[in-house]
Amino acid sequence: MSEGSVVKLRSLVVVCACWAVFGTSEVDGQAETPRSLLSGVYTEQQALQGQALYYEHCLQCHGETMAGADKAPALTGPQFASTWSGAPLVALVARILTMPPEKPGSLTQQQAVDVLTYMLWYNGLPLGAEPLAAAPEVLSEMTFQTSPPQ
Repeated sequence: MSEGSVVKLRSLVVVCACWAVFGTSEVDGQAETPRSLLSGVYTEQQALQGQALYYEHCLQCHGETMAGADKAPALTGPQFASTWSGAPLVALVARILTMPPEKPGSLTQQQAVDVLTYMLWYNGLPLGAEPLAAAPEVLSEMTFQTSPPQ
């Protein structure tokens, strides 16, 4: 075997070894790929918890149909979808945490995420098998969308 062939063979072995170590993490790392809201990222139970919290903390301003009233914006419909389209869920949760205006911070991070899941359900986004995690790094990876990107 020539010296050039040995070098090529060694290079191939290194490439294969790297693929075995790192390449499989890409295949196995599907969880690292952000989940789409359109594939279902919250459970029915979580949305029901969110509904109870919404009725307790949000109903007075945003109404039973989430249409909004006075200075409170709608939380459903085309205006809401266009306002928040492409925004990371962490931004929506941060906004929920500022509510109600007279008592900001009255919800925990988890409660705000639960309210968000009720909003997602109300906006017609599908249920999933796992609850939506409250961790900011998870919420940062998902964006609000009501239809597939064009």
